Amino acid sequence: MFSLLLCILFAVISFALPLNSPLLQSYDYIVVVVGGGVAGLTVANRLSEDPTVNVLVLEAGPADHGEGIINVPGMIGDGMSTIYDWNLSSTAQISLDGKPRSIPQGHGLGGGSLINGMLWNRGEVDDWANIAALGNPGWTWNDMLPYFQRSERYWGLSSEELAVAYSIEANASVHGISGPVNVSFPSWYWPSSRALFAGLNELGIPTAFDPNAGQIAGASFLPISLDPVTGTRSTARRAYYDSVASRPNLWVATSQYVTQILFAGTSADLNALISTSNDVPIGGQGSSPGVPGGIFGQTDVSPSGSPSTRRRGLSLLQNLWHSLPRVLRRQNTATGTQVVRANGVVFAADAQSPREVVSATREVILAAGSLHSPQLLLLSGVGRAATLRQLAIPVNIDLPGVGSNLHDHGQVWAWYPYNNSAIATPLSLIRNSTFAENAWEEYNANRTGPLTSAAYDGVAFPALPFIVNGSTAIVDAATAQAAAQYLPSGTDGSVVLGFTQQLRLLTQALSDPTRASYEIINGNDGALTVASMRPLSRGTVTLNSPQPFEPPVIDPRYGSNPVDKQVLLAALRFNQRLIVTESMSQLQPLQMYPAADATDDELLQWIATTLETEYHPAGTCSMLPFALGGVVSPDLLVYGTSNLRVVDASIIPMLPAAHLQAVVYGIAEKAADVIRAANARDQAATSSTPATTPSPSPPTSSSAQSFFNDALVPIDPMTTFVTVVETQTVYA
Repeated sequence: MFSLLLCILFAVISFALPLNSPLLQSYDYIVVVVGGGVAGLTVANRLSEDPTVNVLVLEAGPADHGEGIINVPGMIGDGMSTIYDWNLSSTAQISLDGKPRSIPQGHGLGGGSLINGMLWNRGEVDDWANIAALGNPGWTWNDMLPYFQRSERYWGLSSEELAVAYSIEANASVHGISGPVNVSFPSWYWPSSRALFAGLNELGIPTAFDPNAGQIAGASFLPISLDPVTGTRSTARRAYYDSVASRPNLWVATSQYVTQILFAGTSADLNALISTSNDVPIGGQGSSPGVPGGIFGQTDVSPSGSPSTRRRGLSLLQNLWHSLPRVLRRQNTATGTQVVRANGVVFAADAQSPREVVSATREVILAAGSLHSPQLLLLSGVGRAATLRQLAIPVNIDLPGVGSNLHDHGQVWAWYPYNNSAIATPLSLIRNSTFAENAWEEYNANRTGPLTSAAYDGVAFPALPFIVNGSTAIVDAATAQAAAQYLPSGTDGSVVLGFTQQLRLLTQALSDPTRASYEIINGNDGALTVASMRPLSRGTVTLNSPQPFEPPVIDPRYGSNPVDKQVLLAALRFNQRLIVTESMSQLQPLQMYPAADATDDELLQWIATTLETEYHPAGTCSMLPFALGGVVSPDLLVYGTSNLRVVDASIIPMLPAAHLQAVVYGIAEKAADVIRAANARDQAATSSTPATTPSPSPPTSSSAQSFFNDALVPIDPMTTFVTVVETQTVYA
């Protein structure tokens, strides 16, 4: 018995795959993580729990080395504008001050979880009811709660005194205790949070004692993605990859950028294979160490997309699984059109490196984030046909919703510096050398103290009726709008219909005294930034050219719907009332920006000057009915495809009142179950279907639309499928 155990142990060690191991020719699932990690690594982890399948993760960014800017909570924000950030920018924001906005996005193994604000909340029960009401059965709060719980290992506060002081209560029935992500509270609490909560209560804003129980309207002390034992950030890489890195069926390749999804009957786009002076790398820094010239070695790709190179096999038994046939439904019931199959991806380390192809036998799951997922779909010929033709990109699927419905929790900075020198603030880490030295000594010695704090954890999500003194002017303005009135010119009719449904739900949420309308992001140093939780403005993600290494064209159109500015104006006026409450006065705040005597017009100008991303872009591959401008169905399949899914924040049709980290972990956990169930059905159908001669692949994208009939067709067992997955960046 002992010798058998030794043999098993030796086998596991022998087949363990280090980062950037040489690749196979094909996989059951390919998870393309273009600058992400929360969704991608979650799905890859769960799918690779099945030892009979192979999973590949292609990550565009590097693997981190445990730097302080990643691991130390007190260094939040320092990871932006580094190699771990895509360093993206928007177009000029004409509804604001005409200037572009920086849009940080995680770029590395772990994605946004490497550089975000670590805050952990899920939104409201009614947020998920709205998502379900938009044509998505199975996505209510009760549907999602098991997946939220599955992702987290929740640590309660050890001190009852602190729990009372900071209004923290844990509802055990809504938390997970054995998930991969450590969710806890810092060992240090900035005293200004207590004053903020008391001031909010003075003005009638209640306290949401457990903000993850589905009711968040009020003051909320948010937990963070923190390992309380090590005092370090709990990233997607640490939670979902490092813990299973020894699995022999899980490949992870970093610094590999996917440039195109290949569909059956199509070939690699020649535009994607040619490097030009404009086709330059973004965000990354070339190929991974130890992978000279490409992940397979010196490999190029022919126009047909066929690589010629040596690959590393895992085992005969595992490779046999690739020969099992599948059956696919030929008719897409949502669109009434024929479906196409995704069977591979093209990728490269950078614009100057040779392109390579890898395929998979089951699915393509795209989750490259709200900015890169639509970009990759468009580069692959999935999007609005007229737009694709203008760029000379062959059309595989005419899907107008791709890149539409972009929205974000736009935030406006406000500064009321606290002048009570007896109260420590995060600025003490910068301005007080003794305080800073002691904080570092405490952190290095015990992993405790101020550097375990995210600084922003004591926040608030007020309802609009509580801050406008009974006025209904903002809600009335939203109600009076026509859906297309403030949408981008030329918006497809289906997208307009989708926003018509959203507008109705957004208006209801703004008028509801039990639902959050905006967030007060408390910096604990005098910053009381305000961010709209119910944005009505909608933007787009498009392409400048068919060159894959050019960044996408990002136009959030911040403030294009005037209701958003009015909500933020009311929020800034409420701040003025808040800082003069008896509780807040003890901090001795000074209203500096915007000025205390600012008129409404001057405040609107302040909003136009300072409004920027809260790092929560969403909606560009919306989970909506096809007729409402949707891109994916409730089971996350891209319309018009049989095996391409999207799993990231881009599928969220209407943002919840939440930071998106916990939200996307939950989406990815649910997606993994959806994928496994779908493939189990396919395997069962295959085992009961008599063998037939496979039909030939369609030779062109146009004929692909008419290739399938209404019956079930056995698929060529050597045809491969790909899974592309990622996350969005979440900060503060």
